[in-house]
Amino acid sequence: METNEKLQSERNLKGAEFEKTGNLEKAVELYEENVAESFKGNHPYDRLATIYKNQNDIENEIRVLEKAILVFEEITIEDRLEGLPKLFRFKNRLEKALHTKTQLAKQKKSKLK
Repeated sequence: METNEKLQSERNLKGAEFEKTGNLEKAVELYEENVAESFKGNHPYDRLATIYKNQNDIENEIRVLEKAILVFEEITIEDRLEGLPKLFRFKNRLEKALHTKTQLAKQKKSKLK
């Protein structure tokens, strides 16, 4: 699938504007389009992971971070070494999110007892 980098960049800018005005629903919609197209920059992944974390939506946070890792692994393989620190950062964030998910599951299980 051929993507239009200009359109993707415009989505990111518009998404940031929506965030500033408090319209997270529209921001998420635009960022999700870029994630679906495997945008080769960190902005939509960072913003979505943060939005989902703030909304306590751990499943979507994890999904977005996993997608970011796939994209940045590909970027790094393409000899774009600037992708390596971002890849490590996304992996670290994913590890934290997975830990949070485990902790929440343990809390839920103990409440059911």
